[in-house]
Amino acid sequence: MAVPAEFQRQKGDGFARERAIQLEPEQAGVYSEAIKILNESRIPYVLSGAFALHAYTGLWRNTKDLDVFIRPGNLDAALAALAKAGYETEILEAHWLSKARKEPYFVDLIFGMANGRVEFDDDFVKSDKGIEVAGEQAPLIRLEELIVSKIFIAVRDRFDGGDIAHLIRCTEGKVDWERIANRLGQFRILLLWHFIFFNFVYPGHASYIPQGLMSELFDQVRAGSWSTARDRVCFGTLLDSFSFAVDIIDWGYTDPRDLRPYTQRKGDAA
Repeated sequence: MAVPAEFQRQKGDGFARERAIQLEPEQAGVYSEAIKILNESRIPYVLSGAFALHAYTGLWRNTKDLDVFIRPGNLDAALAALAKAGYETEILEAHWLSKARKEPYFVDLIFGMANGRVEFDDDFVKSDKGIEVAGEQAPLIRLEELIVSKIFIAVRDRFDGGDIAHLIRCTEGKVDWERIANRLGQFRILLLWHFIFFNFVYPGHASYIPQGLMSELFDQVRAGSWSTARDRVCFGTLLDSFSFAVDIIDWGYTDPRDLRPYTQRKGDAA
């Protein structure tokens, strides 16, 4: 069908469409080289981001970057290997984000969540299958960890709930929800939010949602038993640190984010 005018006004590459991966030649060269470097260095990693979303849904939007998830303990080695090959590297956020650039393209080396509350442990960077990117094979992030990586992203200018809804729809709900709930720990309550969101978006696919788990989470909310936190804590910063800055700065709530630098998190490199 014809694309409505409101969608044609989208900036850049616009919204994701069901289509094949499309890369510019120079972009493909940068990504291929980066993956080859990581593979040859034998550093455990998984590919996430736009390529992972495409692998599970067939949806593609060129974001101009390559998202790599890696353990904190392997970050220094990965950055050194890329720097040796001519990439400009830097650590932007000491508790979760670094970049390796060959302008105008770059590789995001992600070693945690922006809120610091989900650990990228050995199991997080475990892969069940691979994906080809620009002629190179890369380990693909597992579906459950991909959902976990998106579940806290709900800031003013970005909400990954749409991606999660598409992942559930395209996999028909064939998800290991127990593994997701265990990894989220006390924040498993966020699954209820996304279950309700999915049911609103796709009322005809309610069977894709685990009804037992949804009922269990509802019961926890009703009983007020999902958290043992003190009254003066604001979990809003785990989702959007800007929107809930007033709670921390002016109203005296405790900020539950863990912003310790990766040097205090990395443990033993594998």
